[in-house]
Amino acid sequence: MDPYSFIAPYYDTVLYPFMRGIRRDVVKIVSALRPDRTLDVCCGTGDQLRLLAARGIDAVGIDLSLSMLGRTRKAGGEPRYSRQDATCMGIRTGSVDLATVSFALHETGWENAEKIIGEVHRILAPAGRLLVVDYDMDVRTDRLAAALIGMIEFLAGRRHFRNFRTYRRRGGLDALINKADFSLSRRWRRAGKSVGIRLYVKTR
Repeated sequence: MDPYSFIAPYYDTVLYPFMRGIRRDVVKIVSALRPDRTLDVCCGTGDQLRLLAARGIDAVGIDLSLSMLGRTRKAGGEPRYSRQDATCMGIRTGSVDLATVSFALHETGWENAEKIIGEVHRILAPAGRLLVVDYDMDVRTDRLAAALIGMIEFLAGRRHFRNFRTYRRRGGLDALINKADFSLSRRWRRAGKSVGIRLYVKTR
């Protein structure tokens, strides 16, 4: 069963007010990097792909959920995507200049998140870049933002909430991304310091 079958019709409507500024930040960052080959991993409804395309950025998305990809088709704009498992991509090694992963790692389960990062490392070209957007919460995070996120994750379902809690307990991006494989190039924090935007460079 597709775990996103229930939320897919409402995903963009519910989260767009929260995501709008972050999506635009991603477009600005990618535009400045000017990659030739961009892959949006776990592209969901394709909202980020459409924003990138509007700026003339040639990007392709992958996602495993038919429900989410179905929303991509209905939204129009013909974003380029394919149904693939991000833990085992059918993409040639070293063929991507920039990979983006937005709000997927915290919800997929720790082992799957590790596999996704491993696959991204494989498909990136030497010195390729990884742009990650995900929760980045600590003592400096605004309390209201933290409470709102906790409520959203709880309402998303038991499995989703369990994965979110595991992601935070195990250290999030700091623990997930191997510093021997990637070097942190830039870091931004948004939404009351609850969301991190991190740009990494593949180092080996």
